[in-house]
Amino acid sequence: MTSIIDVAKVAGVSKSTVSRLISGKGYVSADSQEKILKAMKELNYTPNYVARNLRAGATKTIGFLAPSYLGSLGIFLNRFISIAKKYNYSVTLFFTDGDQQKEIDALNQLKYKQLDGLFLLTRTNEWSVIEPYSAYGPLATWHRIDSPNIYSSYIDHYSGYYRSLEYLQQQGYQKIGHVLGNPENLNTHARKRAMKDFYENTQAPWQAEWLINDQYTNHSGRKIAHYWQQLTEKPEALAFYNDHVAAEFISELENLNYAVPRDVAVIGFDNSYVSELMHITTVDYAIQYQAENSFIYLYNQLNQTNIPEKKLTVRLVERRTVPKKDPADQSL
Repeated sequence: MTSIIDVAKVAGVSKSTVSRLISGKGYVSADSQEKILKAMKELNYTPNYVARNLRAGATKTIGFLAPSYLGSLGIFLNRFISIAKKYNYSVTLFFTDGDQQKEIDALNQLKYKQLDGLFLLTRTNEWSVIEPYSAYGPLATWHRIDSPNIYSSYIDHYSGYYRSLEYLQQQGYQKIGHVLGNPENLNTHARKRAMKDFYENTQAPWQAEWLINDQYTNHSGRKIAHYWQQLTEKPEALAFYNDHVAAEFISELENLNYAVPRDVAVIGFDNSYVSELMHITTVDYAIQYQAENSFIYLYNQLNQTNIPEKKLTVRLVERRTVPKKDPADQSL
């Protein structure tokens, strides 16, 4: 196995000089740095971060993995960082852009003790690839997953979505469209179960064209607005799986000379800042507390403590996009 002694010999410098470069402590001339880095590459040498950080005890740093700056990320990330700061931890943010290797690179930082723990907002690799990394430090996720090795901070979307559909019907809307997320996501499965039970219990009208599976691509809300526009028989209300896509839909409808709620009612899901800004009726499913619970789990695992988690509850937030429908109003 290659050691820093081998690197020092090839680079023609002392062992202590190599050690200073790796640790980042002490002066190393630019010339020596170049020689050492060249030798490390030639010998395929990886610094032993494990030993170095084990001697230090811990990095006091948690990794936070996300594919990009998604609409609801701000709420979650702000609370996560805030609670981490309270417990004297820093947070390193990784954007994967859906790249599996970038996700593995971040997981390897946990393996090599450059991070104490890791939170995955969403994932790109299979859980079977990710789960073994729990041997190197605690893992938590916003994904809905049942695993003894990965903590999942989620709230059951069944009850929240069923409540959304009930509310739309109570407000007088019968023809309801559904904008769902990734079909493989367990939260999407929960929403589909809620839909199935809702239609069995209410006998509300239904058309296959009113179900839209959205992969949360760029401008997906705009695309959904154009899809809704071209439907021969349009749903009179749409239930969205998050506020960001709902907001894009509302904005694009205005460009198409339609308006919410005049032409279609909209209910979101998140209770994010954008829903407050645009007065969108939505479902609050305690994103802040999900973020807080995720960090507390990681902290408890790392410090052998037992700080209690927050109770998660769902509530409907009534704003302006789902007004009570006048039975005599035929505009919807």
